[in-house]
Amino acid sequence: MTEPREIVAKTIGDVELSTCALVDVLDGMGVTSAVLPSTLRHHSGRHTLTYGTAYTVSWVEVRKQVSIHQPSPSTWQQVRDFLVPEITDGVGRVYVGGAGELLTHAALAGGMSVTYLLEQIGFEAIVLGGAVRDRAVVEQASRPVVASNFIPTDTQGAYRVATTGTECRIGDVRIVTGDWVFIDGNGTVVIKDEIVLEVLTKAVAMENAEARILAQVRAGRPLHEIVDEGGQI
Repeated sequence: MTEPREIVAKTIGDVELSTCALVDVLDGMGVTSAVLPSTLRHHSGRHTLTYGTAYTVSWVEVRKQVSIHQPSPSTWQQVRDFLVPEITDGVGRVYVGGAGELLTHAALAGGMSVTYLLEQIGFEAIVLGGAVRDRAVVEQASRPVVASNFIPTDTQGAYRVATTGTECRIGDVRIVTGDWVFIDGNGTVVIKDEIVLEVLTKAVAMENAEARILAQVRAGRPLHEIVDEGGQI
């Protein structure tokens, strides 16, 4: 049986697909809330297209328990599941952590966890709905790490992991485990599994058409004339 990632790779082929084309297709299909906030930056790895299915980690603020006399879990017990110990093979997957609105004042991961998740578990990329820390390590990662900013503060004592492998939210975008995540230097796009092949097929056709237009522009033709003829830009 052909794996979903192989099907996606075959659909893309050798086309240099960008998230710009994916969003243009999604717009044409009436799909909104697919682009993660523009304040998220690509901090490491290659800037060409990286993709995989999402595996989510949902974070929430730490609140007092029902009984103030009841001992609270240790801060480590509250956050340890962000390392997704249930996952031993991240190949074909993108790690996605979110806390709703961008969490810019505390890091959702750091150098050790980034190294572990990318190099030992094998995730294709890490997407964080907020900050990361340990800049010197993160910027050396061979695969993409997407985050809002660097900050020295971590989440322990202030946030806890609510669920893993279900869903999370980053800004206005809800990401469900199994959704497809596409990352390049332009940004990060989330596409539902049930429409991903349709989107990719249309995006590949669009990229091919735009490559022909670009070739004509480089050959000296005015862009407005080409668009008048073909109706695409």
